[in-house]
Amino acid sequence: MRGHGPLRGLVHRYRQGLLTLLLLAVSSLMIFFQGTPGVAQPQQIGLAIFSTLEGVITGVVSGISNVITNWGDLVAAKQKLDADEAKLKSLAGVEREVVALTDENVRLKEQLAFKTATPYTLLPAQIIAKDPSRVYASFTINQGYLQGVKKDQPVIAYQNNIYGLVGKIQMVGLTTSVVQPILDGNMYVAARFQNSRFEGLVSGKGSNEEALKMSYVEKKAAEDVHLGDLVVTSGLDSLYPEGLLIGRVHSISAKEYETSLDIALEPVISFSQLEYVAVIQRAP
Repeated sequence: MRGHGPLRGLVHRYRQGLLTLLLLAVSSLMIFFQGTPGVAQPQQIGLAIFSTLEGVITGVVSGISNVITNWGDLVAAKQKLDADEAKLKSLAGVEREVVALTDENVRLKEQLAFKTATPYTLLPAQIIAKDPSRVYASFTINQGYLQGVKKDQPVIAYQNNIYGLVGKIQMVGLTTSVVQPILDGNMYVAARFQNSRFEGLVSGKGSNEEALKMSYVEKKAAEDVHLGDLVVTSGLDSLYPEGLLIGRVHSISAKEYETSLDIALEPVISFSQLEYVAVIQRAP
């Protein structure tokens, strides 16, 4: 409305001038018609003309004023609508941030509960670099030599209320370290079945299917091993503590000319969803 203030003032100022001109015109008509027989009284004619013209001018001026006012109201309404939309967008952004922070808080509380519930001395770490297109590839965590990390220390993670083996420390820097996951084709872990206690060697397949294989399992174990059975670390390689969950039996096969079973495992940890891990610094 501020942009239409000068126009309103201009109309108001010229309104006075128009009225003055009309009065002069009426006066001239009155002088012209004086003494003319058969004509209405000049005062009556002037009054009628003046009243009519004044009504017309007043209506025009009032209409212009209403148009200006309505236009200003529309502009103000548009500005208020834009401001409200901006506020809604801002609130939506804040809501997304709150949801993200809430989810992050839940994950951190989960990791804290994991640290306090396990019998190991753990160093929590966050994954800060990895190749999402290769879940079997090594990744980097934000803990290193200055935090007490050493080469070959076991790395575990907590998901869905269970903790499982992730891999081991491959390289150590001052404040970061590289973890070699058990999905790596060059990774080997001494393991056994949690229930039947038959032993074997678990290794990665080096592929994105998030699968492991267990070799050197005696054929006689076929009657005691079932789909879904859990496989844990045996502790016989002196590298990993005994009893860490590794995976579940996905399939069992046996070739006639071989003396051992071929067993496929599904890891208990989803590596594609991995964000936080923990380095085992000391086992009980």
